Amino acid sequence: MKRNDVPILVATAAWSFLFYRQSAGINYFLFDIVLIILLLVRDTSLLGRLSFIAAAAGCIVSSFFVFWYDTTLPYAANLISLILLAGLSADPESSFIIAWVQSFFSMCCVVIFMAADVMSHIISPAPDSGQGRALKRITLAIIPVIIFIVFFLIYRESNPIFDQLASRINFDWLSMAWLSFTFGGFLLLYGFFKQRIAASIQRRDHDTPDHLTAISEDQDAISHIASAGSLLYTGVLLLILLNGLLAVVNGLDVYYLGIAHTIPAGITYSQFLHNGTNALIFSIILAIGIILFYFRGYLNFYAGNKWLKLLAYGWIGQNILLVLSTCYRNFSYIATYGLTHKRIGVYVYLILCITGLVTTFIKILQAKNNWFLFRKNAWIMYALLIAASPVDWDTVIADFNISHFQADQKMEIDQRYMADLSHTNLAQLFRYYVVEKRSLNAVVDSSMTGSGRGSQSYNAEIQNMLWYNYLYLDRDYTRHDWQSTCHSKDENLDRIREMIRVHHLTCPVSLR
Repeated sequence: MKRNDVPILVATAAWSFLFYRQSAGINYFLFDIVLIILLLVRDTSLLGRLSFIAAAAGCIVSSFFVFWYDTTLPYAANLISLILLAGLSADPESSFIIAWVQSFFSMCCVVIFMAADVMSHIISPAPDSGQGRALKRITLAIIPVIIFIVFFLIYRESNPIFDQLASRINFDWLSMAWLSFTFGGFLLLYGFFKQRIAASIQRRDHDTPDHLTAISEDQDAISHIASAGSLLYTGVLLLILLNGLLAVVNGLDVYYLGIAHTIPAGITYSQFLHNGTNALIFSIILAIGIILFYFRGYLNFYAGNKWLKLLAYGWIGQNILLVLSTCYRNFSYIATYGLTHKRIGVYVYLILCITGLVTTFIKILQAKNNWFLFRKNAWIMYALLIAASPVDWDTVIADFNISHFQADQKMEIDQRYMADLSHTNLAQLFRYYVVEKRSLNAVVDSSMTGSGRGSQSYNAEIQNMLWYNYLYLDRDYTRHDWQSTCHSKDENLDRIREMIRVHHLTCPVSLR
């Protein structure tokens, strides 16, 4: 067989064994290790490729925390890592974006590519009989096997004696669901191991360095539109105006956030945060776009570009200040309304904004090209995604909201959102709400009069949500085998069962 055939078959067997009728757990971690080993056995030179090692490390880290938490973030990180790993295994010199896109394309179009491979092997077998005919034989064997199964079913139907004999053989392991699942895995892994690389895109990627090549004004494409002097004049004037405008915006933020410590009347915290974030998005995109326009050709080497560079540096610095003020707005909003995934996401976006501005600064300072920004920022985003995978964000949210609410009793916490978080903090909330019968609804309580039945009903709703979450988790998790083992699910279920036993709790709800 060819060097790709055995890895595909071994990986397909691992896929079927680890994932069929299972949920996410330790199977992801084991499967990623199998894939990495198969890739290295196929090509040991990958051990010396830093990009491949980085992608393999991302696979191992993300898949381990799928086993540890089974939450969305490490799962998404693992999916991205596997696609990247396949692309870099075929072309370790490729940049992040090209490797990922070509790998994704190979997997999406795997049916077309596999059909083309099969036809090429059947019509034009390789001259080496030991390798060239292996796939052809396997493919041709499928037809007799299918015909055999058809006649087997016909004979069972027509001959009671043969049917009685055949019924003694256990075919429970063979089902259409299993066959479909295994064949689907085979297709994915065929695309994983047999990557398609567009030679022209690969060559362009390899031949494009990060540094700009010095050119003359006559060679510059922009110079056909306007002279270097005219472009420099418009660039300097534009950046002076934009720096002045942004200085006013940042000055208002500094006054209200740093001096007055309040926001203007008639503006809510929500408007203050969301409008500021939306403006920041547009501002950063516009800033980088304008800088890329002016610093992409001859102006990078024009002798009189000093002021253009200084003004660009100043605008980048002011945009970073705008990012920092938005960080403070988000912090103030969280201090009032609590922590959520979206508010954490704002911080992630702001970090990416700063890294984008810093790499843009490096591009101008060291005369890098635009492709440098895409290459570096793609790896930065990926590194941030992998670095965020080990964090149990749902527990971070619960810890923060509970501790800060207990400290000031003023935060307006969305308790339904809290109760609807993942299983990773289920035992923590179960103890807080069900066992200790506490609440985070000071605002609701203060609005109640008399017996406070509204508050009690609201608390009972939250408790019932947690009971339902426990029942669903217990039912769905325990019906799977060891391949679905998840540390967080085991831990939370054990803790809740112990609380039920010790405190003699009775479940008020049931699953239908």
